[in-house]
Amino acid sequence: MEILLKYVGIFLGVVLAGWGVFHQLIVGAAASLNKHPDENEGRLFVMSWVAQGGFMTFLGIVPAAMLILYGISPPAVHTVLTLSALALILLSGHVFFTGISTHLRPIQIGAVLELIYGIFLILVLALT
Repeated sequence: MEILLKYVGIFLGVVLAGWGVFHQLIVGAAASLNKHPDENEGRLFVMSWVAQGGFMTFLGIVPAAMLILYGISPPAVHTVLTLSALALILLSGHVFFTGISTHLRPIQIGAVLELIYGIFLILVLALT
């Protein structure tokens, strides 16, 4: 069971990290969808979009790397998984509480992926 949880955790981490990279790459298209009246708002939009994508990438890579390098059992891995799960759930919760239907489709997909991975990490912690 522990091996299955490890590999699913690694897979989901890679998927989330990949989505974060994709999120950063499509920032130009996303910025063009929102008509910004001034340049400062456009820069703020691009900066927040890239930051969110970077954070998703980070939260996908770090737990997956810990699982690859050390497995599920060490206390340090549990600490990383706990903090990552908390961050993922808070980040996705922000999108859900601010009205998921009002966000662009990539934000919606990212929020669902974050929530799934966050809940999975909590499940891993509960089962190990």
